[in-house]
Amino acid sequence: MAPRPKWWHTLQASKGEVRLAVDLYNRSGNERQLEAFIVHMNLGWTKLLQARTESDGGELYERDARGWRRKHPEGGYLYKPLRTLLGEQFTVTDPRLSNITFFQGLRNQIEHRHEAKVAALVAGRTQALLINYEQTLVEWFGQEEALGSELRFPLFVSTITEGAAAAVKALRAQIPRGVLDWVQDFDASLEPGLTADQRFDFRIYLVPHKGPKTQADASMTFVREEELTADQRAVLNQVQTIIREKHVPVEDLNGLKAGEVVEQVAARLDATFNMHMHTQAWKFYGVRPPSDSTDRTATKPQFCYYNGTFEQYIYTPAWVEYLVRHLASAEEYAAVRRWRAPTETASAASS
Repeated sequence: MAPRPKWWHTLQASKGEVRLAVDLYNRSGNERQLEAFIVHMNLGWTKLLQARTESDGGELYERDARGWRRKHPEGGYLYKPLRTLLGEQFTVTDPRLSNITFFQGLRNQIEHRHEAKVAALVAGRTQALLINYEQTLVEWFGQEEALGSELRFPLFVSTITEGAAAAVKALRAQIPRGVLDWVQDFDASLEPGLTADQRFDFRIYLVPHKGPKTQADASMTFVREEELTADQRAVLNQVQTIIREKHVPVEDLNGLKAGEVVEQVAARLDATFNMHMHTQAWKFYGVRPPSDSTDRTATKPQFCYYNGTFEQYIYTPAWVEYLVRHLASAEEYAAVRRWRAPTETASAASS
């Protein structure tokens, strides 16, 4: 029998990291399970991407301008980091990329005494990280490499007993403000609709099955919304677990003019917020281009977009929330207020 290719061994190592990640996350207690899960899932994804790259005949090593492999200061050669491999395999709009990138940043935000609370906040994204791995694994290497038959549905009580929703809200209130701000800012930086994608944040609704059991029953069954009975739909709508409202696309729907942004932020901020401060803010955060820009559409679309019909900039409710969170800090408020463009600073210095 011919020896296995090198990439196959890398793939098995990837799957081993993911098994370990799931084992550590599902163990009882509150001993840094989330951080351990993130670390080993990152390793699992890195090795999966390496196996895919190698099986396709791609390049795993970093190279310098001459095309030579770069050496690590402590010996050996430098491999491409996870971010580089992700950029080579996924498009920037792929929800899987956003999900992995989210956890790379979250690891640096975790405060260990609050880790269990943070884990509750990002539980859907944690599940998506694992499901995305499994689906990508099968897509790239076939069903025979799947992990589904090796992983078990965990036994738990915290999120299905009465009062669970109140408990989750209470946990959220105890999460450090800096972590919440980071999560909200990350979400605001994504393209519209990405945060609702199941591949970014996986959400399910559990309904106990109380009817007679058959041989074909599993402990958990996925049912499509269109397959629900009228009674099931009524129950789900009552508890607001499935809502499918279709909005007719209307330009500037929920959009805000600059004056409306000023009015809403000023009402929620302890410090003065006027039109001058709003101008300072969009310049400081780079939300839209300068007034004399040749490309008026070069905005951060989650916060602002240009309406060519009326030749004006329209702002989003997310921009209001972003300003209220960030300008609540006295230091950041002062930095925005005194900010000057590099050209303005140079002119002032020369005069």
